[in-house]
Amino acid sequence: MVTLATVSRAAGVSTATVSRVINQPEKVDKRTRELVEKTIKELGYRPNHYARTLASKTSRTIGVIVNRFASTYYGQMLEGVETALEVHGYKTIAESSRESAKGEQEALTSLLDRQCDAIVMHTNQLTDAQLRPLLQEKQPIILLNRHLEGYCQRCIYLDNEAAGERAANYLLDCGHRQIAMITGSDEFHEALARTKGFRRAFEKRGLELNEDLVVKSRFGFKGGYDGFKQLQKRAVPYTAIFFQSDEMAIAGIEAAQEYGLSAPADFSVLGFDDVEAAQYLTPKLTTMRQPLNEIGKAAGLLALAEFTGKQEFFDGKREFEATVKQRASVTSLGS
Repeated sequence: MVTLATVSRAAGVSTATVSRVINQPEKVDKRTRELVEKTIKELGYRPNHYARTLASKTSRTIGVIVNRFASTYYGQMLEGVETALEVHGYKTIAESSRESAKGEQEALTSLLDRQCDAIVMHTNQLTDAQLRPLLQEKQPIILLNRHLEGYCQRCIYLDNEAAGERAANYLLDCGHRQIAMITGSDEFHEALARTKGFRRAFEKRGLELNEDLVVKSRFGFKGGYDGFKQLQKRAVPYTAIFFQSDEMAIAGIEAAQEYGLSAPADFSVLGFDDVEAAQYLTPKLTTMRQPLNEIGKAAGLLALAEFTGKQEFFDGKREFEATVKQRASVTSLGS
């Protein structure tokens, strides 16, 4: 087994010098550093990660918690975190909460135990009261796509209320008045905020949102599929549907075919997120583009800035906006 001492003997330097080359290379002169690095490569030495953590007091890893891995939504944000951090020599460790408060707490505990320098956490199940003491942990915790009053400096989030209002205004501007909305469940703050903003757009125009056209479902493909079927059972006329996620919209369009319906011939469809699959559907999905990758990058860099105390890593942008990405699934009435 190749050890630090093995490298030390082969390179003719002390073990302390080898350790500095690994952990603090800038403190070793170029000639010695190159000799040690060459020896490490030739011998195939792999530094013990936990030993390095103890020696340098940093693991150079950022933990990331998402609800589930089998979702493009979380994948794009996770990729953003990873991309931003690798430039600075940091790695990510990701865990899934499986959409439960217990899972969120277990994932957080696991990443803290792994000595992650900071943690980026997408949380829906833990309450504000439960989160506040967690944000006072030694390791910085950054909330991903959640705004917690009083802890704005630790939050990276989308203005979901404004996004919901913008979605409604877009469909209303296209001439639609009988607009259905299939939402995520109330346990998700995003769903509550998007619904609130959607209603606000109607109120500002002096219009009434038909509550029979509001279907509470769940985020994800099954939620969109089941939500569309619930809507059809109500037998209330509509000309457009706002799905609160692209995955829901994709499944909803599929479910419509079982009724002999298609978009946009029979009704317009507006999604939310702008996941990659949205541009490859038939019809190509018009959606509210959420800058998921940019949000992930910002969260990763904020985590790095909070841990290192170097605010130059983070540009200060904490709040993001969703914009309409026009494709082919929404048509204007009368056009």
